[in-house]
Amino acid sequence: MNNEDRILLTMEERLERSARSLAASPEAAAKLVERFSRLPAFQVFFGKPDVDAMYGLTGEFWDYPAVDMGSYYGFTQTFRLAVERDNNFFQLASLGMAMAKKQDPYKPVWGVRMNNAIVLLGLMLLDHAKGRLRPKNIYHCMRMTLGQYLDALANLDFQKNERQDSSREEFQIWREALLKDYGGSTPLVKALAGILGRYITAWQEFDHLDHIIRCIGALSCYLEQEEAGRTLPPEEADRVRHFREALCRYSPELEGWELVEMDKRYLDPCGYYFNLAYEYPDNVPDPGSKDIAPGTLRGQIFLSERDYSPKSLLELAAKSPSPDLQALLEKYVCHERLASAMREINIAVINLYVLFVEPYLQMGTYCRKNHLG
Repeated sequence: MNNEDRILLTMEERLERSARSLAASPEAAAKLVERFSRLPAFQVFFGKPDVDAMYGLTGEFWDYPAVDMGSYYGFTQTFRLAVERDNNFFQLASLGMAMAKKQDPYKPVWGVRMNNAIVLLGLMLLDHAKGRLRPKNIYHCMRMTLGQYLDALANLDFQKNERQDSSREEFQIWREALLKDYGGSTPLVKALAGILGRYITAWQEFDHLDHIIRCIGALSCYLEQEEAGRTLPPEEADRVRHFREALCRYSPELEGWELVEMDKRYLDPCGYYFNLAYEYPDNVPDPGSKDIAPGTLRGQIFLSERDYSPKSLLELAAKSPSPDLQALLEKYVCHERLASAMREINIAVINLYVLFVEPYLQMGTYCRKNHLG
């Protein structure tokens, strides 16, 4: 290797390091975090669809005195308010304690609205982190390594002043657990994509169940039309009616379902909707892919307001108007798999909260006390 090649390689190495981490020192990392925290909140959004989606989840808190949409740290107060109105109020007392307090392993640690708001925040930050988009301060903050970012959170003045000794210890325990999964040298953008990727994998377990239920509901709509025309035998008509009643009790929002049109080439409606239910469209893209345009995943990966306890799902399956669809739904109702998937969802959401919300709540308190920002 000649000198010119050595110089070129050195320049490439420097560019690679620069792309991976723009924080040259712990002090520089802390400044990147502080700049990010002071950004106007609306710069985190990608236009009106994002604003509308987040407003639907946390908008009732946007006008509260504690909320300042003129800064990111002020915006994070909306999540605090949403959490406080949930029955499972989360404190940074460790993931283990939060999970141990859960009575139902098939429910999110917070309400579905709060979980979805945190996931939406993670998606927006990931879109900023993947490309050189405005504002630059979000991009630069998200490009440092996970270790640098965590060190910055732990070492900032507001953290030192606001945290109790026990809280610092709990943060350290959580930090070590996260670093076991992703490693300190991993760029924050890759860690964020990894957290969202694990969430999506777990979410698909429940979305698959929802897909089967939607297909059973569509079959019942079709059969109800047949019953209205008095073409169904009385026993089958009763079975359809009882299933619709069970479906509406299971999830009232499904009461107004419209008929999903059946392909006219199929003569057997039960067979058609069974095939539709069996062919789950597993096509959610990798959140870390550079080919995904900003906003692609919005609304696709939200957890629904459903009762995912195996008892409720099996009771619903037992009333299905199709034995084949009943067997298919029962096949996917697995206690261990559902509990494991919900645990993964909760771990992902709590990781996002502790990374991108909880530290900025403390920053907001510190800035107000010291008249900063």
